[in-house]
Amino acid sequence: MGEIQPRYIIDFNDIPSKRQHMPELKVEERITNFEEVELGFSIEKAQQEARRCLSCRRCLGCGLCLAVCKPKAIVFEQEDEFVELSIDEIVIAPEMVSSSPMVNEYINVINAFQFESMLSLNGPTGGVIMRPFDGDIPQKIAFIINAKSDGDNNYLISYAVCEAVLALQKTEKLAVSIFVSDKESIIKTYEKEIKEGLTVIEGEIKEVKEKEDTKNLSVIFIENDQSREEEFDMIVRVQLPKTSSYLKALSMKLGLNMNDKILLDTPSPTLTDTSVPNIFYTGLVL
Repeated sequence: MGEIQPRYIIDFNDIPSKRQHMPELKVEERITNFEEVELGFSIEKAQQEARRCLSCRRCLGCGLCLAVCKPKAIVFEQEDEFVELSIDEIVIAPEMVSSSPMVNEYINVINAFQFESMLSLNGPTGGVIMRPFDGDIPQKIAFIINAKSDGDNNYLISYAVCEAVLALQKTEKLAVSIFVSDKESIIKTYEKEIKEGLTVIEGEIKEVKEKEDTKNLSVIFIENDQSREEEFDMIVRVQLPKTSSYLKALSMKLGLNMNDKILLDTPSPTLTDTSVPNIFYTGLVL
């Protein structure tokens, strides 16, 4: 039993997930009954197959997804509609955004939460690390940490090291550099976590520039009183988030006063009362 592959479907060799094999009834059993030959996917296999999608990475408006989607679940003509719901309580979940201007200025500079989403198998890239500009798998990544206090700095460094180690485990031939202000203490604290491919650089960053042709990023920094420049495929900006403008606007519509509080996602979020009954914030409130 075979299936004709439509033309012009491009396969990406660096996508680690292969097409799931449809389990079928054994031949010796088929000849004794009229049962369905294709047994169907298990829940786990169906989820794995759904995550594969087409691995388009960037939408070019080609319509291939519509051509290969057998259930015809893609509707380009779909329009927004207003839905009115009757509910008892409202829980406002955290929406975290970066306060770094570089994230908007350069396409291959992302924040730590976007990178964490890439690492997740349930994320938009299915656990594959790729550059936003062209979908290529980066070979050289820099983590730049922005902290207002020593306490924030320690938290963000720990966060960056964990993400860097996960990235190295997922991607072959990847080199990761973390820019810090105190190299020795970091190496001592995270001696077990720092593995081959992870470099800690003690230096003051002066400027980040984008290469016009490749969209790579050059980091200019001071190390041992010497000016250095190093090029990276992608930069991850690690800093405490700020409350998004959307969340602030929503709170104002509902008559809530956030008082410049920041909502952080946590493994076991708790509900925080607001000034309006039956409306809550969830997550860690700073």
